[in-house]
Amino acid sequence: MKLQKFENVDVIASLEAIMKQNTAFYQSDFDIDKQLLQKAAVSPVPEDKRLLWFSRPSGTCCFRERDVFLKDTRQHNTWRFYGEQTRDTILAYAVELTGTEQGKIKGNLYELDYLQHFREVIEKAIPADNYTLIYEHGELTKPAGQYFDGNTDPQLGKFIRFEAQPNNPEALKSLLREQQKKRTPHTQGDFQLHIAALHDRRIETEARRIVENVKGLGEPDSPEKTHCAVELSPYFVPLATDKDMERLFSMLPYKNLSFSTLEGRHGIYALIDKSERNKEMKKSRPSVRAQLQTEKSPKVPKKTVKSKNHELEV
Repeated sequence: MKLQKFENVDVIASLEAIMKQNTAFYQSDFDIDKQLLQKAAVSPVPEDKRLLWFSRPSGTCCFRERDVFLKDTRQHNTWRFYGEQTRDTILAYAVELTGTEQGKIKGNLYELDYLQHFREVIEKAIPADNYTLIYEHGELTKPAGQYFDGNTDPQLGKFIRFEAQPNNPEALKSLLREQQKKRTPHTQGDFQLHIAALHDRRIETEARRIVENVKGLGEPDSPEKTHCAVELSPYFVPLATDKDMERLFSMLPYKNLSFSTLEGRHGIYALIDKSERNKEMKKSRPSVRAQLQTEKSPKVPKKTVKSKNHELEV
């Protein structure tokens, strides 16, 4: 997997564009991410400006990189959870904040192979047996397992936040330098092409899922038992535009195909005649990314795909 980097981008706008290609539910999580990024942008602490972010089908997360690489922290456990316990599609990036420009937070994004990265987090994370409690007028250190309530301290004032402290601070610094160095060789990417590629991949992945599920059906399962019915992914549908649905329709290999609701069932279904259930996936048409990278070819009249219930342009 060839990973890319995107330098000097509008960080919030870029992450939001990525989210809209993958996060169907709980997009409001990104409001929390924006607040964290805005605070980090004005922080004088260098560690605050290096973060890890991911989008999943039901939400987003943004953490300081140092916290993810400290064992047993909330950030560490969350980052590894979705690799260990789910099969969610995760789009993960390292984020470096470099400054602000005309009110926009600028920085660099580095694409991550999440499945590889979360394993590296598990393997290389540093123990953290103490927490620093940060108040408006000072700090306290407590063992990681000891209870604290976050109340105002009579001497130190209002409680601000807490953070885990590595048992070996130099080991953590070395690890973070190593992570940064590994990202430097990433290929310089065009962010708009990256979004186009994510968009194309989302549609093609759904098409392949439908084809495999149709082949896996033992018997036709439509109410009349004449068609195979496969529900369109509830994570795909909320993100799909009308054009996305047309593209999905055109990628499927069936002559007798319709998208429809079914009485008594939730969702939208692809209905395929039982005689076609063993068909293979069509060869993909050129992606948006490929089209943007080549000269425009002369336009030709569009052909029309017809079905019992649909007439869609291809």
